[in-house]
Amino acid sequence: MVTANLPSIVGLSLIAAALIAVFFSPYRRLLSFMFAGMLFWGLIEAIRFSTQLVFDLPMAYSYLTALMSVMVIVTMLLLREDRRAERALAKRRCIEHTPVYEDEQQQYSSR
Repeated sequence: MVTANLPSIVGLSLIAAALIAVFFSPYRRLLSFMFAGMLFWGLIEAIRFSTQLVFDLPMAYSYLTALMSVMVIVTMLLLREDRRAERALAKRRCIEHTPVYEDEQQQYSSR
């Protein structure tokens, strides 16, 4: 069983007070970035722990493996998003404009 001593209680209460203060401030949207970062790091830790157990790797190599696999996943997601954006751009209809020729510009500028 985990016991709580006074410094850990004070530290956790300060963290909770800071989270509550940010939640009621105009910077509330930054909490979503913080929680997304925590979720991302949790994913890295899960991959690290699983590779460390399965392949019996040292901690440094398991972190490198986890970071490499996460980078590959992020690269694949970005490539998929780029391909989707290119398809959406190709489907969009462009407005055609009347071309302006140089001889017409000279006629208008001579007036």
